Amino acid sequence: MTLTEILKVRNVRCYLMFRCSYFARFYYPIFTLLYLDYGLTLSQFAMLNVVWAATIVIAEVPSGAFADTLGRKKLVVLSSIIMFVEIAMIAVVPTGNTSLVFMVFLVNRVLSGLAMALASGADEALAYDTLKEQGQEDMWPRVLQIQLRIASSVGIFVTLLGAAMYDVNFMAGIYSMLGLAEPESTKELKRIPVFATLFVAMIAIYAAVNMQEEKKPVTHDGNRSASTIASLKLTLNAGKWVLSTPYVLFILLYYSLFEHTSRMFLTMNSQYYRAIDIPIIYFGFIGAGVSILQILLAGQSRRLAESIPPKAFIFGMGLATIASYYWISLGWSIYGVIPVLLLIFIIMTMNIFISYHLNKKTESHNRATVLSFKGLMFNLGYGTIGILYAYYYKLVSGNYSDLEREQDLAFLATLSSFFYYFTFLFIVISAYFYVKNRNQAIF
Repeated sequence: MTLTEILKVRNVRCYLMFRCSYFARFYYPIFTLLYLDYGLTLSQFAMLNVVWAATIVIAEVPSGAFADTLGRKKLVVLSSIIMFVEIAMIAVVPTGNTSLVFMVFLVNRVLSGLAMALASGADEALAYDTLKEQGQEDMWPRVLQIQLRIASSVGIFVTLLGAAMYDVNFMAGIYSMLGLAEPESTKELKRIPVFATLFVAMIAIYAAVNMQEEKKPVTHDGNRSASTIASLKLTLNAGKWVLSTPYVLFILLYYSLFEHTSRMFLTMNSQYYRAIDIPIIYFGFIGAGVSILQILLAGQSRRLAESIPPKAFIFGMGLATIASYYWISLGWSIYGVIPVLLLIFIIMTMNIFISYHLNKKTESHNRATVLSFKGLMFNLGYGTIGILYAYYYKLVSGNYSDLEREQDLAFLATLSSFFYYFTFLFIVISAYFYVKNRNQAIF
């Protein structure tokens, strides 16, 4: 299939539009700083992300099972609506009462986690099965490559504009042109990227509504409770299948390790950039540079994921990730951006590898459920590292004065924890893999 033919497939087209708009959030370049400007602490930020992950853990697999039994499109549409609501909450919350702000952000994280869980696996399953019905499932890595390139193109615009929206000097010129009082700090700008994201959320709703799904005959005489029981049974069966299939189990274990560790760090990348003395206005240029690299290297990522044997691929990516975290822990000014770019390339390539191999081993009838297990294992890891990091930061920051914490010295002192955490777990999982593989070849 050519690119034009791929884009003519409605569910694939809507999948691309949904994924690219769902994650196109103007506040991502300054994510951590946004939370801090709303009056939250870095420890609270980490714990709120634990709540986000815990919500997904609770809702992830059941939502995937409901997608397989009740309808995938319904869950994708509901996810997009909840996404709109959770963003709207922080767009309008008053900031005078810090307790109220924390509670609103707490609800925001719960809704955001629920939205992610509802969409996870369901949108991908709709698109993949549409290709499979046409006998074109081998084109899935190509779809992922296209999705990566489109998302990266959108990301260039979003990150540049999002960072600019948060730069006092840039926005002072805009305010002056409009005859408004110039902002004095980023706290006066914090709602602008949030409202911009609300507009993009409406595109995600449009894409979700326009997905198509064949109506399935209602089982169990249309009894809703019977459908719920069928969903739970599917969840248990899929879980047993994952645990009894070493190939899939280790794919998911490695995926979770790479993804949740990098996600924890990358959610704080704005804090990291500020700590290594990079001005806020350049956050957008860094993000745009990342998107350009993803566009240019998407094909290379796909070829690496498809051509390198799994054991060699995972080992190589593991060593490169360990080196990246060590470099990050040094806290080098300016040059500290390079390992972040390397880490992003590793995760981009790893995601294509995981999706390609996992879909090959999964049957259509429980695809959304198994893909939800992928999200479940990631969020179990993300919640764990969030708790550990919040505790570790609180412990370390106690050794620094308020001024030193404001200068991000405490934050820089915690960066080595990512190197030790990833290295330890990579060795443990690899040792477990080695023992299992000796008894019976896994890959």
